This record gives sequence, C-alpha cells and structure tokens, in this order.
Amino acid sequence: GVGSAPAAPPPLPSAAAFYAGINGQQQGPYAMSTLQNMARQGSLTRATMVWKQGMSGWAAAESVPELATLFASMPPPLPQ
Repeated sequence: GVGSAPAAPPPLPSAAAFYAGINGQQQGPYAMSTLQNMARQGSLTRATMVWKQGMSGWAAAESVPELATLFASMPPPLPQ
C-alpha cells in the first residue's frame, strides 16, 4: 500500500483522558478541556478522585500535577 493514508500522529500528552469519580460513579474519560469546564462549574473539585492510564491508582484531582493547574486560579474551599 503505497497509496495508503499516512499514519496518524500520536495524540498529544495534553489530550490525556481522565476518569473521574462523581457521585460515587466512575465517569469519563474526559479530555483536559472538559475537565477545565467541570472545574469551573464545580462538578470537578480538588477532592474529586481521578485516574488515567499509567497511574497506579485513583488520586485526588489536586494531587495530580496536570489537574492541579485547573484549581490554581480558584480559591480553596471554605473551611467547614
């Protein structure tokens, strides 16, 4: 196949898809842009458990370097 379609480039690392534990349900995978919107709307919080391929287990969103930046411009939650 000389006339075959060119191989697709590998996806950008920034396109990492995360699963999120929301309302006790595993949801996703979500792209970073979607997670950004979710953080703005408040459905994704610092404490939301997330996972993506390559992580050893679920972790709080604020402890994942890629996601911590989503909360950088947001104030921390009010103390109870």
